[in-house]
Amino acid sequence: MMHPLLRQSSAHVFVDNIDQPFLHDADESHLRKSLRLRVGEPVTVSDGAGTWRLCTWNGSHYLEVAGDIHREAAPSQQLSVAVAPVKGDRTDLAIEKLTEVGIDRIIVLAPLRRSVVRWDDKKTQHHVDRLTRIVRGAAMQSRRVFVPQVVGPMSLSAVALLPGAYFAEPGGLAPVGSCQTIVIGPEGGFDDDELTLAQGTVDLGPAILRAETAAIVAATLMVAHRGRLSDHTG
Repeated sequence: MMHPLLRQSSAHVFVDNIDQPFLHDADESHLRKSLRLRVGEPVTVSDGAGTWRLCTWNGSHYLEVAGDIHREAAPSQQLSVAVAPVKGDRTDLAIEKLTEVGIDRIIVLAPLRRSVVRWDDKKTQHHVDRLTRIVRGAAMQSRRVFVPQVVGPMSLSAVALLPGAYFAEPGGLAPVGSCQTIVIGPEGGFDDDELTLAQGTVDLGPAILRAETAAIVAATLMVAHRGRLSDHTG
């Protein structure tokens, strides 16, 4: 459950040094121009690795410390979604929502047989950096104290070997509770040869979903299951 101070803060930002919380230029501009915070409003800051504290906005790059340091434990089970980039801004949407839902790691797949989007090798790092910025912004909006990793591009064969990795496929029989990583295919789905790499498959529901929708559904199911386990064991 989210700490009340995080939920009630006017904004949440990531800083390099939680003892001396100094805002990056883009974050300072966002608080001042976009959110139009008033001096004295509460702002929580985090290092992105589970540590956070309450501060107050004073209208500058420097925030005033207003509370003790809190350290959150990372989830005992790390959850990942592997996605193949899709057309338009739908990849960006999926990455944003995976972060908001609570996924810990987002794996970008290297092109598959039926992939429509294929990144130019020279621009791959540019794309990964852009997705990392999207994750950071979504993590701030959703008050996360852990910033999800963005890794890849990884080959499908490498992802298939990860512990608890299952391919999303209609009729899949693997229970969501056994999934640590759910692999989402491109717009055209996996071909038969690619499916032979899978440890198993997991079904995401009765309808045929767009790739970005499937990623969000997979994330929601896994995070909800982890939450139920946590409530039960807690």
